Amino acid sequence: MNIKALFKSMLLRKFATGLLIFQLVLTIGLACNSLLLSIEANEKLARDVGFDMENVLVFQVRPTSEAFLDANFFLSVVDEDMAALNKLDVVETVSFTNQLPLMKGGNFHSIEDADHPEDVPVERQFSGVPMYYVGEQFFELLGASMHLGRDFTFDDDATRGYLDNYEFEANIILTRSLAEALYPGESAVGKHTSEGRVIGVVSDIAIRPSSLRPHYGIFTFRNMARAQSRLIYMVKVTSGDVQKTKTAITETIKQVHPEREIREILTMEAHHSDYFKESSSLATLFSLLTGMMLLVTMISCFAHAHFHVSKQKRLIGIRRALGARKKDVLVYVLSENWLVSGIAALLGVASVIAVNMLLAEVIVMPKPDVISYLSCVIIVFISGTAATWLPAWKTTKIAPVVATRTL
Repeated sequence: MNIKALFKSMLLRKFATGLLIFQLVLTIGLACNSLLLSIEANEKLARDVGFDMENVLVFQVRPTSEAFLDANFFLSVVDEDMAALNKLDVVETVSFTNQLPLMKGGNFHSIEDADHPEDVPVERQFSGVPMYYVGEQFFELLGASMHLGRDFTFDDDATRGYLDNYEFEANIILTRSLAEALYPGESAVGKHTSEGRVIGVVSDIAIRPSSLRPHYGIFTFRNMARAQSRLIYMVKVTSGDVQKTKTAITETIKQVHPEREIREILTMEAHHSDYFKESSSLATLFSLLTGMMLLVTMISCFAHAHFHVSKQKRLIGIRRALGARKKDVLVYVLSENWLVSGIAALLGVASVIAVNMLLAEVIVMPKPDVISYLSCVIIVFISGTAATWLPAWKTTKIAPVVATRTL
């Protein structure tokens, strides 16, 4: 293979060759960043969330009657709901909560030690911490284990305490990351905070994976007892027909009190997927764009090779007359595509970085690495070779006599 001769041949078609190299460079840049997005999306979906999602159904209930404005009535209906759901054969555990793990919005509070000076601002990391109002069996339902201290018991229910006195000190549970940050080097159990007395520290669970502090959370055994607040039921069910289970749950809630709107009943797995839907959708979109770009690039490689062969039939015939084998002719045509792909691979580094920087302006982008870049170069190289194969194979059919016909 004569590299110098290949360069001379390419210079004869500077515009077409340059356009093909530019297209290959853009394809590499787009393909590499699409691969990074896909890898990141899959990693997020596969990451351990710290709790069980299997056979957990969640749904939101919104009252449509003014009767629920009365706190006592509201709480009595919730108690009836819990009792009725627990009676269902398919139900193992029931709890309520104001918000779910893996939520982007919701209820947030600041937390500090009770002895924190009033004139000293709360540290930023302890401001805007997700605040959960949950039922007694919340952690049992999720299968989340206690790291220190104990879980909630019936006596920890702070609902009535807050209704009687807003300054009521509740017993709370903190996630491990929050507890260790708030009380570094010592146990948080027994400490008094601005949100209540710590009775337990739960192992980290995924609360806001996309935030800087994904595991920070405060939990209180309490029902908000307000119709305007979000009320979500979490139900651990036995495995079986999911649709029949959803129907049974809906009918049970309606029988307790019909004047309520029941939002769609979701599995926790579906809720988990919805949380990362943006990342997955972006990865899918860029993968489709990369696929289309790769197809167009293959067509361009085919057209470039086909045009090249059609213009050099006489030269190829002379090569054959001088003793070139079919294999030599095949490699000659493919070599030009390999050379173009090699140049594109060298220039593609700048394209990958440029596309990555542009995307980083609007979304969180992982940084490119050598393995992902080489993977995309190999994919583009193989695609270009496959597209060039047919024109290259056809050149092997050119007989030496073609050279004499065109003299």
